[in-house]
Amino acid sequence: MNYIVLDLEWNQPRYQGEMVKSPVHLFGEIIQIGAVRLNKKFKIKKELSLLVRPKYYRKMHKKVSRITGLKSEDLTKALAFPDAFKKLSRFCGKDFIFLTWGTEDIPILRDNLKLHSLDSDWIPQSFDLQVFFASQIAKEHRQFALEDAIEMLGEKPFQAHDALCDARSTAIVCRHLDMEEGFRNYARLAGDITAPPLETKELGVTFENRNAALQELISSPIACPRCSDYLYPEHMFPQNTNKYLSLVSCTDGEEYLVRFKMLRAGEKGVRVIREIFLADDALLAFYHEKEDRYQHQKEAERARAHRKRQRKKAMMVTALSLERK
Repeated sequence: MNYIVLDLEWNQPRYQGEMVKSPVHLFGEIIQIGAVRLNKKFKIKKELSLLVRPKYYRKMHKKVSRITGLKSEDLTKALAFPDAFKKLSRFCGKDFIFLTWGTEDIPILRDNLKLHSLDSDWIPQSFDLQVFFASQIAKEHRQFALEDAIEMLGEKPFQAHDALCDARSTAIVCRHLDMEEGFRNYARLAGDITAPPLETKELGVTFENRNAALQELISSPIACPRCSDYLYPEHMFPQNTNKYLSLVSCTDGEEYLVRFKMLRAGEKGVRVIREIFLADDALLAFYHEKEDRYQHQKEAERARAHRKRQRKKAMMVTALSLERK
């Protein structure tokens, strides 16, 4: 088994009309690949750094250029994506998993493979190391920037927003983690679904923001993956910061769990990937556990807001009393 720490940098369309929409909605075209192979003790064994020549978004987006330091002319003699993929595939070997920091790289990689008619099923099981870090080090259930994680560990980071350097920094984090424990508990800690979906579809719309996406999704019918009846996600709540769940029923009596993944599109936009799962007992338990946790959080927020209003009211009464005196 090879452990491959993967990091990608990608260019974005400079304006909406430039976006490629077939065979995929291309929100990011890969321009740099960084990968680090770790040994059984999760120490760096080999490295790979590739610049990739974009086929469609050849002019660098100003923000991407500013963050990565790459300019359009830097990529003119770089590898075409199919050639870069061959090198990455050889580097990874036959039996491997991906370790990433965050959840955005894998969907971008999948889109770029589809864009070039390459096998997206090549992508293996992937683990977001933020989940390991949040559980074992930070003890907080939230996302962390890689630079912040490195600082919390007292380590010196490599240059940020260079694919290989970010992969190296992610490998540094591995030294501080109990990786085997992270693998064992990943599904529980990530609150993720391990069953394969009946259907995965990227919706062909870029929403202005997350709220706009939610308003549209809650009122849009979904074709049942088995009988084409309409399913209505009338109730939806967050699984985490970028995933939302809904339980829907078909007229034939089957229940389905629908998950919407919100992914960044450009500087402010949001794109959505929809997954539909057959709701067996395990998934129903997963759904209701997440729903209960969400309701408890909302109740706690309402209680805090009520206490805040009461304190404010008490302060106003005290201030009026002092004025009268």
